[in-house]
Amino acid sequence: MSLSALKNSHLEQLNSEFFALLSTRLSILKIDHLIMRIGIKGRFMKMFLLAFIVLVAQFNALACTKTLKMGTNETNWAPYLIKQGNAFVGAEVDTVNAVFKNSPFCIEWVYFPSLSRVQQELKTGHIDITFAASYTKERAEYSYFTDVYRDEVMLLYKHENAKDVINLAALFERGFIVGVNRGSFFGAEFEKIRKHYPNQIVLTADANTRFGMLNKKRVDYVIDDSVVAKYFAKRYNTILPVKTAPAINVNGVHFMMSKQSVTLDEVAVINGLIKNNKAAIERIYKPY
Repeated sequence: MSLSALKNSHLEQLNSEFFALLSTRLSILKIDHLIMRIGIKGRFMKMFLLAFIVLVAQFNALACTKTLKMGTNETNWAPYLIKQGNAFVGAEVDTVNAVFKNSPFCIEWVYFPSLSRVQQELKTGHIDITFAASYTKERAEYSYFTDVYRDEVMLLYKHENAKDVINLAALFERGFIVGVNRGSFFGAEFEKIRKHYPNQIVLTADANTRFGMLNKKRVDYVIDDSVVAKYFAKRYNTILPVKTAPAINVNGVHFMMSKQSVTLDEVAVINGLIKNNKAAIERIYKPY
């Protein structure tokens, strides 16, 4: 039987029977028996179909069994994440790729205009996961957290004409304005003190907006990740760290996942992926 003479009915039957076998232990004897039962003859055709079936089996083994929608609100959170058209690049993207490579999960990136919106979508299960998340009791009501995969240091930055301050209390008491990311967590001290000075806090949607406002002196200070701030300090020479103030917050960050769409068993699998790829993750962040 020649390749050109191979009937569609043979291929359809082969496809149906083969994928039924994928749920069992697939052996060469079973494949050979399947080919004979369908009625395909000829040594060349048997070899061709055997090679084809093995290739399909390998592809099936590598294919993901679940797609996780990864939410982000950032467009220029360099060097962690930069939106380029419909694609995302950066250290966080590299980390996601390293963790989920050859895993049961595929990742689909989804952009939203604010972190608050990302968190709302997690609550409802419209997205499954987000990255670089700090643990809080409030978030834990609707999300699971993986193990920590990197550390985050939140520092205070100012424009060149702003005064040095020794802490957050001094900043607010003197009437200064600070820009922060809407929906982010900046530690217990900030959460406590912000309630008393709501009119001095400007909530922004992304880092590009925050540091742009600081550069134009529309806010006096910004609180942000130290690695991100270094990038914007190179871009704007008017932005400086407040060296007299201690770190605003230091903690490990996690992947945060919706309790509506992700199971604890899947969280355990992802924790294993983080552990197995620890060295690769460290290499990604080492330059920063």
